[in-house]
This record gives sequence, C-alpha cells and structure tokens, in this order.
Amino acid sequence: MDSALDKRLCSPRMTWLEVVTAAHCSVRTSHRVILGEHNKGSSNTEGDTQTMRISKVFTRPQWNSNTIENEIALIKLIEPASLNTHVSPVCLAETSDEFVPGMTCVTSGWGVTRCNALFTPNKLQQVALPLLSNQDCKSYWGSNIHDMTIRAGAADASPCMGDSGGPLVCQKGDVWTIVSWGSSRCDTSIPGVYGRITELRDRVDQILASN
Repeated sequence: MDSALDKRLCSPRMTWLEVVTAAHCSVRTSHRVILGEHNKGSSNTEGDTQTMRISKVFTRPQWNSNTIENEIALIKLIEPASLNTHVSPVCLAETSDEFVPGMTCVTSGWGVTRCNALFTPNKLQQVALPLLSNQDCKSYWGSNIHDMTIRAGAADASPCMGDSGGPLVCQKGDVWTIVSWGSSRCDTSIPGVYGRITELRDRVDQILASN
C-alpha cells in the first residue's frame, strides 16, 4: 500500500499518523500498513520497513461504489511512523491546485504487469502517464467520468489489478491523487481513472482536525 500525507506533515523531521488510500480497497483495522518496502522478494529489508497497526479507517459518507465517487479512505495508525531514507511523505493537493491535460505524472504499485499474470512482481513498479481532459476521457469511459476523478494514461502503459490504492504523483509540489479504477483488461490504450484529491481535500482536513 502506498501512502501520502497532509502537507502540514511533509517535513522529514516529523513523524506522522495518517495514510490515504482508495475507499474500495476496504481496509480494516485488522490489516497492517507496510512502509518502506521496495522489493518483497528480498530478505535484506530488515530495518528498512515498518509494519504499522491501524487505529481507525475513515471513508467519506458519500462514497458510492457504483459510481466510484468520493473514492478515498483515510487510515489512522496506532503509533507514528518514523521518517528516514526509506520512508518519506508526499503532500496532498490543495483544493485550489490545477492539473492540466498533457501534464506528465507517475503512478506506482505492485499490481500485475499483465492481466493474465498469476503473480504480482516482487519489485515496486512505476510508470509515467499523461493527464487527459474530461472530454477526451469520456470517449473511453462515457458517463462514468465526473469531476471527482482525474484521468491518466492511454499512452502504451496502464495500472493493473493490484495497483488500486496507490498514488498518482504529479511534480507540482509533490501532490498526488489516489488510484481508483481502470480497464479490467489492463488495456494500455485506455486511461486509468483516479480520485481527484482537490475535490476530496476538505473531507481529509475535517478528519485530521477532529482526530
């Protein structure tokens, strides 16, 4: 599971307690958050990773699994993580931030590298993808496209099964949005759809302020 933080917690000198992921991942307090992982197949990661227990999971009340609106979950850890060379935060987008079509962003995850793969890769994968406009994306996804999402891809690369909940990071103050859903065939000619943090930021701030 990849993670991101409120911008107030982006200093490498601070510890942090919150992780953001996709609502449809259905995270529970019995799950664990693994930080600092890069190669799941390596035995030389002792001391690099942190296994964190979960205190609470918050989803937006308007989360709709049918329309994939309000696709966000905020996870509160039982104890703060330690930031170091293997674990560091990225900042959440502000409500006023704009991300224009054509801008290149990066998504990452441990999803399968082809739709019929039997196993996920050991090493964390990443790929750069261009953002698309609402109008362009509707030619692929029709009425499923709304203002709560942002689209990237259709450029010979795509997220795939197992990448849900990971980040789409744009080089604009290191802000990011959450992987939501995409082609069930991992079609690299079809854009993936991601939750738009600029539309969801207010809810995140409310949760942080009250918890």
